[in-house]
Amino acid sequence: MNGYLASALAVGLLAACNGSKTAAAVESSAPPTEGLVTGTITTAFANEGCAYLVALDQPAEKSHLLPIALDEQYLKDGVKLSFTYRLSRASSGSCAKGQPAILENISVR
Repeated sequence: MNGYLASALAVGLLAACNGSKTAAAVESSAPPTEGLVTGTITTAFANEGCAYLVALDQPAEKSHLLPIALDEQYLKDGVKLSFTYRLSRASSGSCAKGQPAILENISVR
């Protein structure tokens, strides 16, 4: 009986570990920022592994955001945006310049 229980626990643990990592990777680690912020899409750091970043117009502790799952209509160098955002725990890959963030309430300015 103990062998059955151990096997069931092992299978349960393996199944839990192999679950979808996409949902957890995009999960937000902070509440949305208060009010709208503005920034400009830039490809200036593409050679540093950051295909697209948002350079914040009024940086506080962060000067660049790495947008997660941003709609392609906004992914053009020089596009100026207004938005709110939530920081994300998603992997930034090889990009060390920007903080991963989920942009919301987006509008082109």
